[in-house]
This record gives sequence, C-alpha cells and structure tokens, in this order.
Amino acid sequence: MPDTDTLEAFLEADDAALEARWQRLTAWVQARFDREATLEAVLFLIGIQARGRGFEPELEREAKQDVIMEGTFFAFETLGFYARVGMESNGFWIWEKLVQLPELAVEAQEKLLRLAVLRFFDEHAEGWETADG
Repeated sequence: MPDTDTLEAFLEADDAALEARWQRLTAWVQARFDREATLEAVLFLIGIQARGRGFEPELEREAKQDVIMEGTFFAFETLGFYARVGMESNGFWIWEKLVQLPELAVEAQEKLLRLAVLRFFDEHAEGWETADG
C-alpha cells in the first residue's frame, strides 16, 4: 500500500522522461484508435476496456463522465491507491480508497494521472512502447 513517501517519489519522477513516454503513448493510442489522445480520452478508453462491454457510441455525456472516472480508478489501482471490492448492478466496479491523497496542485494531479495511465498500459498493453502503432 503506498504511503506519502511513495506519493512523493511518484511526484518527483523525471518530468522530461515522463513527457517522452507520454508522447509515445498518445501517438500509439492515436494511431491504434484513430482518436485524439488527450488524458481524458485515454482515461475513457481505459474505462471502456475495464467495463468489458466494448465501445458504446451513443453514451450520454454523464455516462461518458462515469466511464472516464472508471478509467481513473483503474489507472490509480496500478499505483495502489484504489482496489476493486465488488461490482454494482449497472456494471461499474465498486472501489475502495486505499490511500488518502493530499490536496495537490493541478499540475501534480495531472502528473500522477499520467504516471498511473502509463503504468496501466505497461501492465495491460504489452509492447505498446515498441509498437509501430
């Protein structure tokens, strides 16, 4: 279970290396899914994958936000911040918060999310960094 020392270590990750990996990931996602690869879009893709129901093009805006949140929880699970503890009748996972995150500046929040997303892809999309798209 992560603690504040681990959180600080995550936030002290080299910005240039993180940006380089993030650019490789977004290029890979854009080539593979033919979609703009913003952080929100990548979290949406993770959420869609996590639900296991495939892409649903007619989702309402609120439902899309729920899928993005689901992707966020899945990404943060890779850092040990959340754990799945069950499933709701609507197909969404029930999450338990394992770490109380302190209030972070927007830049730190985005950095932490990018690190979590990269770890998610490292664990669930083997070879993405070396793929040609």
